[in-house]
Amino acid sequence: MELDDMKSAWLALDRRLQTQEALNLHAFREARLDKLRASLRPLIVGQVIQLVAGVLLALLFAPFWVEHKDTPHLLTIGLLLHGYALMFIVFAARDLTMIQRIDYAAPVLDIQRRLAELRAWRIRVAPVFGVVGCFIWIPLMLWLFHVAFGADLWAAHPQVVVAFIASGAACLVLLLALIRWSRNPRRAQLAKSLDDSAAGRSVGKAQRFLDEVAAFAREA
Repeated sequence: MELDDMKSAWLALDRRLQTQEALNLHAFREARLDKLRASLRPLIVGQVIQLVAGVLLALLFAPFWVEHKDTPHLLTIGLLLHGYALMFIVFAARDLTMIQRIDYAAPVLDIQRRLAELRAWRIRVAPVFGVVGCFIWIPLMLWLFHVAFGADLWAAHPQVVVAFIASGAACLVLLLALIRWSRNPRRAQLAKSLDDSAAGRSVGKAQRFLDEVAAFAREA
């Protein structure tokens, strides 16, 4: 065989190998991206449920504060509960918007950036729900007593409300202490576990599938 023929044969073989590697990478990428999309579906469903719940709660609580605009403490109760419902709506809408912005046809680094932003957002807002949760049960209890029994605990038994607020404050102190304790550098693994929990299993699984694509591309 002539030298030129050998070179042509090697070049043709090299092109076929490159083509095969590209096809393998494409097939692997598509398979993992399909799993990535599937892993985010539970989060999407959960956020849609949260969004709907927020709308229903807002519709439920709005008439209460509107009807009691002349009674400051009842107005406050209604506005706090309405605000909590709006928080449900805003946070769920933010999650859904960030997921919708993920372009699965984009380069892996771009998808990784979008997922990292989603993870960071969910980690950042998790303590907000925790802090609000320490206190929101108080206006909820007062609202329930007023709606179900016609009892105005705030007016009739203010000491009970004070005890409720003290309980909420104690809950907040414990929550902040736990957050600060977990952020100690010596407990980095615990902090990571808490962050993973706040971000959600769906986001964690999606990031792992995308990491597999990136690793496969580097090895190819």
